[in-house]
Amino acid sequence: MNTKPLQHGALRVATQGAAQPRWLVTGASAGIGEALALQLAQAGYAVLALGRDARRLQALRERSPQIDTVVCDLADVAALPALAAQWVQQYPDLGGVVHNAGIQDNLRLDDTGYGARQICQEVDINLVAPMVLTQALLPHLQSRQAAWVVNITSGLGFAPKRTSAVYSATKAGLHLFSEGLRVQLQGSSVRVVEAVMPLVDTAMTAGRGSGKISPAQAASEVLAGLRRGRNVVWVGKARAVPWLQRFAPALLARVLQRG
Repeated sequence: MNTKPLQHGALRVATQGAAQPRWLVTGASAGIGEALALQLAQAGYAVLALGRDARRLQALRERSPQIDTVVCDLADVAALPALAAQWVQQYPDLGGVVHNAGIQDNLRLDDTGYGARQICQEVDINLVAPMVLTQALLPHLQSRQAAWVVNITSGLGFAPKRTSAVYSATKAGLHLFSEGLRVQLQGSSVRVVEAVMPLVDTAMTAGRGSGKISPAQAASEVLAGLRRGRNVVWVGKARAVPWLQRFAPALLARVLQRG
């Protein structure tokens, strides 16, 4: 495991000496979030892992003494500011947040049985919760010498999937939120990073597509990008998105529509 310290522009957070930031990772009970929590812990960082599955969180906590866990349903966005205040009080070393949690209804908008409840839940978990939680944590993050907000987005935020219009819209929104927040916080101690995912082999993508990368590889590439001080981390095949978007947008659209 690479234990090189994370970069913050010209500011280095040393792995020895100064207190290390604790990382809050949402959606940490499985997939990319679980891999990120474990790799951060292996690199020597304390982790606060959030998820909805208490059993899986317990198993995660047992794998590393660096990891604390909290059962949390991000769909209850109204509860997040108070929860964030509790976490900051309990973990004053909190210095990074990874908005990884997400759900995807692999459905057309006109599919029978798909309605307002599912749409609102998908938008709340994927987009509203990261915004609300970031706002609630921001005063604390800005008080630190160095802090991070990392948003996990997707290639589908740049060209939509045919059967995931709402999911694609939430990832496009999180992409623009990342850009807007980075502009607002320019010159502050808070670095805003977007990590753009390709198709990753998780429960969400079961039975879909080919050429998937593992959650461990995805997490490793995210952390490598943070160590290099990148504002945008293009993971795996997502590295082709900027080129395709510029020179072959129709091809990008065709590829992602069937993703």
